Amino acid sequence: MILEFGQVIFGILLLLFVPGFFLTLLFFDELNFLEKISLGIVLSLLIDVALGIFFGYNEFMKKLTGGITSRNIWIGLISISLILIIAYTVKVERDYLNFKKTETFITKSNKLWYYLSVV
Repeated sequence: MILEFGQVIFGILLLLFVPGFFLTLLFFDELNFLEKISLGIVLSLLIDVALGIFFGYNEFMKKLTGGITSRNIWIGLISISLILIIAYTVKVERDYLNFKKTETFITKSNKLWYYLSVV
């Protein structure tokens, strides 16, 4: 009973929120938090539809993937979510390292400018 309830909650989050939210975080920096949540829900639904079309669009794909089954949907959504989470993590780390390099450069430039102005 509790396991089924947890599976339902995790499934709803995975189905309606997680992939789209991380896709929104990855590409839309200028939006505020509420806009990111609403766009994340819409993009999650778009990802779900695209996944459904991939698994069951024609007879060849249906035979190749086994069609639209709960196992395939779980694997597809978890895979897409993990890929987006990793991509967002890489983006955040890259931005942080670029910020540190810029901060170091500005600090060194300011020191150089200070030394040149004192002399």
